[in-house]
Amino acid sequence: MAFSPNLFLANINGKGGPARTNRFEVILPIPPYIGESIGNSVIEKILNFPNSVFSDVSDAINSVLGTSQQDAPMKSSNPSVSRYLALQCEAAELPGVTLETADARIYGPTFKIPYRMQYTDTTLTFICTNDFYERKLFDKWIASIIPPDTNNPRFPKSNSSRYMTNIRIIQYDDIVRQIFAVELVDAFPIGIAPQALSWSDDGFHRLAISFAYQKYRPIYEGNFDIGQTLATLGGSAALSLLRF
Repeated sequence: MAFSPNLFLANINGKGGPARTNRFEVILPIPPYIGESIGNSVIEKILNFPNSVFSDVSDAINSVLGTSQQDAPMKSSNPSVSRYLALQCEAAELPGVTLETADARIYGPTFKIPYRMQYTDTTLTFICTNDFYERKLFDKWIASIIPPDTNNPRFPKSNSSRYMTNIRIIQYDDIVRQIFAVELVDAFPIGIAPQALSWSDDGFHRLAISFAYQKYRPIYEGNFDIGQTLATLGGSAALSLLRF
């Protein structure tokens, strides 16, 4: 069958149009161990904002409406910081996965058989503010995994030193309905990309953080998150209107 532009457009538009790469959100809960090592009071001083400003507005709206998001990700030790990082996350990626194979031969030509899944590392990019809080946070997170003074790695899943978290990367459609998501299980930062400095460049800093994780869980079933929609359209003002 010959390619038909009209048929292609009709097929795309019948599915709601193409999915846009800028309709996404990253939920990055801060592990309690990291939050305790930094100290919530220090975090708030660095942010220079009260908790009420960067509280999770969508959760608050959903609680007023009596709804909640299914498969809620791991709770953060400081929701203010998680919300802050979600706003500062400029770029992300839906991670990939490959099957590692081995050559086998019974008779005749060789063929491949899969024996293990391999998940690729993922990178999140954050815009840095003038207090450089983002760099300070991830420097502290990595130092909490392997303290530079002892070089002794912490046990990753101990109740007192668990530095892993579950990161959720959500893809939305044009009306802020979740159409796909992946949850990175037991994720932790493994690298901070260099940040170039130059007198000839008047741009702003971006911070690229590489994360490793054990596996990811795809979430196919999306729902229309009323709280997220109202938070996107009106922020905390939408919540105040619901209370009256």
